[in-house]
Amino acid sequence: MEIPIENDRFCFCCGPDNPHGLHLAIAYPAKGMAEASLVVDPRYAGWKGITHGGLLSTVLDELMAHACISYGVKTVTAEMTIRFLKAVLVGTPVRITGAVTAERGRVVNTEGKLYDAEGALAAEATARFVKV
Repeated sequence: MEIPIENDRFCFCCGPDNPHGLHLAIAYPAKGMAEASLVVDPRYAGWKGITHGGLLSTVLDELMAHACISYGVKTVTAEMTIRFLKAVLVGTPVRITGAVTAERGRVVNTEGKLYDAEGALAAEATARFVKV
């Protein structure tokens, strides 16, 4: 069964109609690139004062997916690898980027980076997306 992929404005990360979402404003500085910023709400803490790694993974996945959108292809995540390099404190701004790095057949490779309030790289990811 094929599942249609459509934007219903309810995406947890970028959907303006999701009352519980992050409401990321995503920019596209160039083809195959996406960027956004976010001040992490304390409700997304894992350990006290530290952003949960699941939220960081989620926004990295989102920005890499939007890099694919900017590249001009509809995709879904097939595989993602994340490296957490340092803790991200809640209540502080982060900047997230995504970029397409390669395309081969139905597979689009991407990379994502998440920078903390000081501009230091706090997490990085690579992912393979499959065209739908």
